[in-house]
Amino acid sequence: MEKAFDRIEWNFLTEVLRRFGFTDEFIDLVDACIRENHFSLLVNSTSTPFFTATRGLRQGDPLSPTLFILVEEALSRTLSRAVTRGLIQPYHSKRGCPIISHSLFADDAILFLNGCETSIKGLMTIISSYERAAGQLVNASKSSFIVASSATISTIRRIQNLTGFSCGHLPFDYLGCPIFLGRTRVHYFDSLLCKLRKKLDGWKLQLLSSRAQLLQGDTRLLIERHGLPSDLLPAITMTEMSFTEDQPIWTLTIDGSFSCSSSWEHFRNRSLKTF
Repeated sequence: MEKAFDRIEWNFLTEVLRRFGFTDEFIDLVDACIRENHFSLLVNSTSTPFFTATRGLRQGDPLSPTLFILVEEALSRTLSRAVTRGLIQPYHSKRGCPIISHSLFADDAILFLNGCETSIKGLMTIISSYERAAGQLVNASKSSFIVASSATISTIRRIQNLTGFSCGHLPFDYLGCPIFLGRTRVHYFDSLLCKLRKKLDGWKLQLLSSRAQLLQGDTRLLIERHGLPSDLLPAITMTEMSFTEDQPIWTLTIDGSFSCSSSWEHFRNRSLKTF
């Protein structure tokens, strides 16, 4: 979904709460929380006059995720009802396996269909109705469909014309994890490892040495701590230094704090393994 939180229609939200059996007092309280808000923008260091929103949920509000899930539950139940009535035929994996028609998590969704034209048209009708009622909008540029390897080019083009989505392939990432078929391949997890490395790099920035800080452009810190003459800085910064060779070392303490004893134990154990 495109800007999922910002596009929620308030009237649809209150109707969903009423269908779930919430009391009028609770619905009025929630309605007051989402409607009686005023916003102001900062443009060129100048605040604009306050204005009120007409739809959407505030991101960061602890109640917003729950309200969004209740709104999305309306789509989930509509899809399940369409499968029960035969309007949509889900994909059958193997005999005896449970039938799964969809998987929804926040603004990410996976739908499982058998690929026939009737099911695809029924699905697009449900999505269009949900968009009009809830104010949501499917991001077609980030949506795709995956077909079996035996699918013909004409079948792929037919699905593209019916949905407006592009044809994807396995593996793909869903909720941060790779979804693939067959045996596990190391390169399937490259995107996940890349995210972990970025997280670790962010933590390491707090423990970088002065040499690493220089590579990060923090020359002011070198002047203040070490009294380095300012005329030497251009010559030092032009020197090529490999940052990968100057990686911070994880200490052996439980809380991650630095101590001389933990560093000594680390280097002593590493030197003993070389003999």
